[in-house]
Amino acid sequence: MDSYLVAYDICNPTRLRKVAKTCEDFGFRRQYSVFICRLAAVDLVRLKSRLYDIVNLQEDQVLFIPLCSRCSEGIEALGKPVERYDAKDIVIVT
Repeated sequence: MDSYLVAYDICNPTRLRKVAKTCEDFGFRRQYSVFICRLAAVDLVRLKSRLYDIVNLQEDQVLFIPLCSRCSEGIEALGKPVERYDAKDIVIVT
């Protein structure tokens, strides 16, 4: 699996919601229009295919930026802390 930063700029609010929902199916939201996705090659093709059916190629843009493991582990933030994209929720019951 490879890591990708997926960022988008969508002009139409309806398409924007559909793109966001699709990206939520494949990754973790980092900012309003930015996701980090860990994808196998087949999943990357599926994501691109689903987005291709939604976006207007003349008005919208979706970027797929590959991240090496060192790059994805080195993500820093000012302000709200960054949760690791592969972190799992843990529930402790006593």
